[in-house]
Amino acid sequence: MPSYISLSLSFEYFMPEKKIKSSKKQPEKNIGFSLNIKEKTWRIIFLFFWLIAFLLPLYYVFFAQSVNNYLSFPLDDPWIHLQFAKNLAEYGSFSYFRNEVVTAGSTSPIYTLILSLFFLFTKNEMWLSYIIGAVFFSVAVFYFLRLSLYLFDKENWLAICAAAIFLLDRWMNLIAVTGMETTLFIFLLIACYYYYLQRKAEIFAVILGLTLWTRPDAVAFIGAVAVDYLIVYYLKKTKPEINRELKLFEKKQLIRIALITSGIISAYFLMNYIISGSILPNTYGAKTVYYSLKSRSEFLKYEVWGYFTESVYVFFFAGFVVALVKIISDVIKMKYNPYLLAFVFITALIFIYWYKLPYAHRFGRYLMPVIPFYILLFVYGLREFFRFVFEIIKDVKSVNFLNFSLIAVVIIYSAYVYFDHRKLYAEQSRHIYSRQVVTAKWLKENTPEDAIIATHDVGAIAFYSERKIIDVVGLINPEFIDKIHTRNFNEYMEEELKNKGVTYIAFLREWFQVVNQKKLFTAGDQNFEIMEVYKFVPGKTHILNMEANGGIEYAGKLLAQKQYQQAISVLKQVATIDPKSSLTYYMIAYTYSLMGDVKSSEANLKKAIEIYPDYKEALTALVHIYRSQNKNQQAKEELEKYIKNNPSDTEIENLYQSLRDTVTTR
Repeated sequence: MPSYISLSLSFEYFMPEKKIKSSKKQPEKNIGFSLNIKEKTWRIIFLFFWLIAFLLPLYYVFFAQSVNNYLSFPLDDPWIHLQFAKNLAEYGSFSYFRNEVVTAGSTSPIYTLILSLFFLFTKNEMWLSYIIGAVFFSVAVFYFLRLSLYLFDKENWLAICAAAIFLLDRWMNLIAVTGMETTLFIFLLIACYYYYLQRKAEIFAVILGLTLWTRPDAVAFIGAVAVDYLIVYYLKKTKPEINRELKLFEKKQLIRIALITSGIISAYFLMNYIISGSILPNTYGAKTVYYSLKSRSEFLKYEVWGYFTESVYVFFFAGFVVALVKIISDVIKMKYNPYLLAFVFITALIFIYWYKLPYAHRFGRYLMPVIPFYILLFVYGLREFFRFVFEIIKDVKSVNFLNFSLIAVVIIYSAYVYFDHRKLYAEQSRHIYSRQVVTAKWLKENTPEDAIIATHDVGAIAFYSERKIIDVVGLINPEFIDKIHTRNFNEYMEEELKNKGVTYIAFLREWFQVVNQKKLFTAGDQNFEIMEVYKFVPGKTHILNMEANGGIEYAGKLLAQKQYQQAISVLKQVATIDPKSSLTYYMIAYTYSLMGDVKSSEANLKKAIEIYPDYKEALTALVHIYRSQNKNQQAKEELEKYIKNNPSDTEIENLYQSLRDTVTTR
């Protein structure tokens, strides 16, 4: 076999490789079976998996387009890669705006480089991303089948079934067409695992180094490999009679591995340091700081346990537990288990996120790289469980039938879940398009070319608006990172935006909310994650700090639950935190009106208008109170003040005219 990655359709390449160890008898517990598949058929099987793995995720794209009538991604982040790639292709600069903002803002430099290469041939950013993601998923499935055949060498039907489960996995298919680097990362991890077990030193070393270029959390896999090999070495030296089949890397191979891997990793660190002064990309620092306050216990409960025991994964967990018991048993017996690396990697990745960034992000995508290894351990654990069952019933045919039946159920259910998941892809693609993409296109059409936009979602807005972007959470502008969780971050942000010449801001109101100012544009098809655009006016634009904004969001939930008194208590605390927020007093007034306390409602509406004289909603509510109390003259005076500053507001002008007629008649 060649020692390099080849996409050749050669006869030998499509054959499952034999393990590099001495011949081995059938397992002690004589169950299981291997399909008698001819060499020509193996090539067809591999081609089938490769082709279907390419087509399945693309079905999600076609379905979403048929529903939404446009192409989109279900995440904003893909356009970050595309923005870097476009500028790299057009300007030869790793920058975020033309060639002016050089920054280490890409989580995956190698993925960005791949995109930029293809940008030289096509400008269709959507299909470019879809095809690349689907290709890497198909190669990942290809290598997963090879890895499974290596591990289940006496039961090749289990390898085929494991690959089928991976092929149909809903999250793998979804993430393949999100424009993210995830399927590239997963392909490299699986291939690296495979060549590591094969002891193919050079190709293993290259791929191991490239994993870090794909995602910084590859450190979990690198660490898992190191731990696994130390255990291999120790067991081989201390218990050679038990582990006689183990093969170590030769000394020369270890030296080559160290030189190749360290060279590739050093180049990664050097590139980041030259660009941004840090050995890791800005995204690492920005996201670990921004999400550092999230609950670690909730991360484990919902984003780990909930994620990996939900839907079809609930089947996987039982097999995973059995596999874990078998791995621990082998370690105690001083016997090497080739599945140990998979378990150590899963544990290491979850631990890193639990400790540094307790957040799996939308769709659990940060934890998706463990899915193929979770599937492997499920199938392995299932096999070991039925070996145990065989010890009880002593009926090979019944045991194999039960094993096959359960795996068949999992495959069928995986197919059903895959098909149903297309709806989520379409819905989330629409969600992102109706906010980020629509806002970006509005900015392009309604702002001058030299406008500078501040935002926290820097993907689609940067790519489609073609405006210079200031990233207030630090992925592109790392100077914001250290200030994110300070109490007065909003004040720091306002000063920085002033210094950087920002002219417009575009925020999801759940992230940052602007008060005391009229919106220029609003995007969002539901009352959730509404994108708002404002003109940035230094000294006037007021951004709520995170604590105050969080309090307002919480008060809104209390109002929805009709817990009015609790909402009043929370809003009064918010008013203490930020007394300049007219929105807070407006919400207090609204809550009092729901409670029937007109006097308190009136007082707080006046306070809101005092802070923000052009507060149309507060004015309308106050006029309604005055009219209900026959205080038409006072209502008329309030309207006159507003019209003086807003003469083009026909709605208020009509209200004023109707009120004036009423006063005149009387």
